[in-house]
Amino acid sequence: MCIALPRKIVEVLDRERAMVALAPESNDQTGTADAVSVALLAESREAIEAMVGQWVLVHAGFALSIVDEEDARSRLQMFAAMRGDTTPLDLRELHDVLHDALHDARPDPRRDGAP
Repeated sequence: MCIALPRKIVEVLDRERAMVALAPESNDQTGTADAVSVALLAESREAIEAMVGQWVLVHAGFALSIVDEEDARSRLQMFAAMRGDTTPLDLRELHDVLHDALHDARPDPRRDGAP
């Protein structure tokens, strides 16, 4: 199974090649920023500039999708917990999303012709 990690775009490195720099991971002691391609997301070279400051899910050197900051931070908390970080998780948002998804997935008995 592959995991895409949330990262924040901080700078455009090469607009022609659709390469951006990411903020260093919080557990990265060196403070080095990674470079990834946003070619799968950017519709034009100009659109790459607009991506600075946005959070993206990154896997294998590519930004796969844009996510909002709340989603990114929630994912980062869960990954930290899997690494053994004992900081309490706030899973209220995840609960709400799952609750809504389950509620929406339930068949409506009135639509199935039930009395």
